[in-house]
Amino acid sequence: MGLISQAQAGDAVGTYTPGTEATPVPVETNEPDAFSSWLTPSLDMRLRYEYRKTDPVDSANAVTFRVRPGILLGDFNGFSAFGEIEATQPLWDDYTGGAGTSPNEGNTQIADPENVELNRAWVQYKGNGFMAKVGRQRIIRNDAYHIGNVGWRQNEQTFDAAQIAYSNDDFSISYVYSNRAQRIFGDDAGGYGKEAEGDFHFIDGSFKTPIGKVGAYAYLIDVENNTSVGESNTFGGFTNLGPVFIEAAFQDGSSTLAGGDYDAFLVRGKYTLKTDVGAFTAGIDYFTDNYKTPFQTAHAPHGFADRFLGQQIGLNKANGFDGMFDAHLKYAKPGLPGGITFKGALHYFADANLEETYGYEADAVLVKKFTDNLTGLLKAAYFIGDEGSAFNDIKQVSVQLDYKF
Repeated sequence: MGLISQAQAGDAVGTYTPGTEATPVPVETNEPDAFSSWLTPSLDMRLRYEYRKTDPVDSANAVTFRVRPGILLGDFNGFSAFGEIEATQPLWDDYTGGAGTSPNEGNTQIADPENVELNRAWVQYKGNGFMAKVGRQRIIRNDAYHIGNVGWRQNEQTFDAAQIAYSNDDFSISYVYSNRAQRIFGDDAGGYGKEAEGDFHFIDGSFKTPIGKVGAYAYLIDVENNTSVGESNTFGGFTNLGPVFIEAAFQDGSSTLAGGDYDAFLVRGKYTLKTDVGAFTAGIDYFTDNYKTPFQTAHAPHGFADRFLGQQIGLNKANGFDGMFDAHLKYAKPGLPGGITFKGALHYFADANLEETYGYEADAVLVKKFTDNLTGLLKAAYFIGDEGSAFNDIKQVSVQLDYKF
């Protein structure tokens, strides 16, 4: 996602006389190389095969290629600008992209439709700890549980927004106003599938203490073009105290899905133990009925099978969804033979009242960094719906290569 560092202006240029082996002589110049000084290209490419089977729908196979060419202009006394195009092309289209997009084979959905769009275009000022940015931009807050870019999918989520921020070694604060979120289904999708419109305010702050980081946020979201999602005002805080993470939030809002006004809350906690054989994490995520996170990167927190994605972002209450209790164990081990990193997770899902078990899930990921620019990934997820539950099984396997510079 990041850009390569900008080349230094005025690099020494050698001269050489043909037919000799003399050492090149540096030539001094006061004329910078405009391209290397002011323009920095970037390229983000991903080739992915994904298999997905959501019972009882037919299985899907997708080979998709995504490319994001970009160009950074600057730095001019703290000012810079960036533009990036995003294009996704199916190479094997045995799947349904969703939201009325292509391909549309009527089988299991894999939300990577064919798409070409302007992904990011912004102007920024940055200096003395202060930052201001205007335009289409990627916004990720904290661990992306409430505000993220949905980076797992080929077409990411970006925002048409203006933001200001200030940070130093011990303190940070930011404010974002957005009236449009460009969703993952791309420009060919219809209505809310293409974009979320309305008024969105994101306020975040954090500071370091002698015992850990403490943060707070307020996310005031009014989605005007989807009444099921509707309005939500979320106020929360979190802390990292060494190996312990705790977060709590209160939300009030209104939507047709909730039948009008509602109140809800969220509690999250986890403990991480780092040992010579890897890092072990035990955690619980809990939220009551109607709590929603419309702009969440929903792929990571509640299982890679994305079993509850629509319910989490507030689109539906399918299969009798009534809040969530997610107890999970996670394990990570870098430095395996071949420089491979392993990550795994086990989840137990139930409703917020702990009266109904939704199901269970196992996730596994292998990551191999081949070079500074090229990374390979193998990921698998298996969600098993509890007997008698309305949540059907999901099997998913993905293999991909990422190249970035």
